[in-house]
Amino acid sequence: MTAPATANELATELKAQALARANARSGNDALGPMRQQARALLEDTPFPGPKHERWKYTSLRALEAGHLKAPAPTQQPVEVPPDLGFARLVFVNGHFHEALSTLPDTAGLQVLRLNGEHEARLSDAPASPFAWLNGAALEDGLLLRVAARTQLESPIHVLHIGESGEPACCDMRIRLEAGEQSEITLIEEYAGNGPIFTNAVTEIESAPASRVMHYRLQHEAPACLHIGSLILQLAKDSHIRSEQFMSGSTLRRNEVQAQLNEPGAELELNGAFIGRGSNHADNQVCVEHRAPHCTSRQVYKGMAGDKARLVFNGRIYIHPGAKDSSADLSNNNLLLSNSAEIDTKPELEIYNDDVICSHGTTVGQMDALQLFYLRSRGISEPEAQRMLGIGFINELLLALPHESIADWARPWLASEVTEAE
Repeated sequence: MTAPATANELATELKAQALARANARSGNDALGPMRQQARALLEDTPFPGPKHERWKYTSLRALEAGHLKAPAPTQQPVEVPPDLGFARLVFVNGHFHEALSTLPDTAGLQVLRLNGEHEARLSDAPASPFAWLNGAALEDGLLLRVAARTQLESPIHVLHIGESGEPACCDMRIRLEAGEQSEITLIEEYAGNGPIFTNAVTEIESAPASRVMHYRLQHEAPACLHIGSLILQLAKDSHIRSEQFMSGSTLRRNEVQAQLNEPGAELELNGAFIGRGSNHADNQVCVEHRAPHCTSRQVYKGMAGDKARLVFNGRIYIHPGAKDSSADLSNNNLLLSNSAEIDTKPELEIYNDDVICSHGTTVGQMDALQLFYLRSRGISEPEAQRMLGIGFINELLLALPHESIADWARPWLASEVTEAE
């Protein structure tokens, strides 16, 4: 019997597989320069192991099955989730499907595919080797450009479905460029089944005085794997609000890199992540205040049942010149069983005295008195736990500006809480 690979051996093998995948996508199309730059960065970046501080709670053992070796099938029958009622762009295993899509016909919005016909560039923000792999091996993706002073009334819905009966890998990349004084709502939704690994990168660049509302809905089946990077770049007086709702799976990791680059930028990050069974979800959030007079607010809530494991690491970095910064971080978590685990670590790194900053985190169990009160009214214990779990997250749903997203999130939340008990 072959001994399991050590952490160092696994990291070396995964990097070799990633480079082989990147080499297979070399070409002279419009994406060639980006792929070449990303490949060089991938070569210089070690794959993480348990000794890497920000990966200590997330193992890549699930990728030993060979996901990086096998590209996902391009032609795959899929079950498309219900339409949220907006113009929708559908990708299946990383490839655009026009037959399943409803293309937006809106003045001031340019929709381009990143399939070798249009140039793309890498963000300057720090990234993981998986983000570099995405850029080096990209076959298809989406570029959205909103013209200056364009206000889009209807959200743009991008749906990615991952389907495979065997371990496989697909990439998804979205880049949104919001012009000066523009407004747009972008919905990302990830669904799918089977042992497929989705390697996703989303970049949002907001020009001065623009407003971006962003949703990320992740509800793939438990067997799916997902590592995603969300990169946010904020210019003067721009505003980005991002809401994330995610179910745990075999491997799930979300990395958020936000940079407030010019005065007056404002950022709101909110999210709910729920684990059940033996699932996993890891959130790594870094917000950098690089300019004066910027504001950021973060509210994340986690809930874990059975033997699930959730991770949250939130970092606020105030640069020396970022005077009059206001930054707040709150992470509250609820354990639904004695076997579940939640690891949370808020961080503040401040190099300026003229700031208003706060951070806090809690991990607790359901209130016994509240459970007793509901039980005394004739409510069963599972139903009482479900009601309290929904109430814990519902604060975020009530604050959503789009009722259609709240309508999607309520049954998702009810299902996750029921199965997480």
